[in-house]
Amino acid sequence: MYEMIIKENNLPEDLKYLSVAESALFQARSAKDAVGLWQLMEGTARTLGLRVDNFVDERRNPLKSTIAAIKYLKQGYASHKSWISTLAGYNMGHTGIKNSLDYQDSDNYFDLYLNEETSRFIFRILAIKEIMSNPDKYGFKIAKSEIYQPEKTKIIKVNSAIDNISDWAKKNNSTYKDIKILNPWILGRSLPAPKSEPYEILIFE
Repeated sequence: MYEMIIKENNLPEDLKYLSVAESALFQARSAKDAVGLWQLMEGTARTLGLRVDNFVDERRNPLKSTIAAIKYLKQGYASHKSWISTLAGYNMGHTGIKNSLDYQDSDNYFDLYLNEETSRFIFRILAIKEIMSNPDKYGFKIAKSEIYQPEKTKIIKVNSAIDNISDWAKKNNSTYKDIKILNPWILGRSLPAPKSEPYEILIFE
């Protein structure tokens, strides 16, 4: 999915490793309340068109959050004209990295004095790429039979409120557990009517 969306936007494929550095591919919540595979802050997510409220948090939607993250990266690159600075700006905020570049009168990330996390961030991404690209070299020998395979799923579009997700799941030959696992963006046990576009709820085929 990452590779497909990145390719559609004519961006460097290596951007996929940013998500690994940010979240280790968990639906994580940071100490600063950044959420999801791409660790988006609530305010940033909303400016990128994601819905975040008491019922839905699209930062937890793998597809929508990836599209939003790529949009944010494109904004950063338009400002910095450097992918290294853009990745650093993803970590500390595009305004933050720009202020550091301007104040320290430099156009080189590697010459900047930054907070510890951002100072290490590019090197973390490089290390992740190296290990994931050459797993055998680093002792990660995983048989193909042990690798998770894509699940067969389908999308059900829902135009109305769902008062009880457990009941809805049963009516669609699914379970509450599977709905929550496949749709981590659903926060509670019900959904109000969608605000604009219908909900796209994944279920196992």
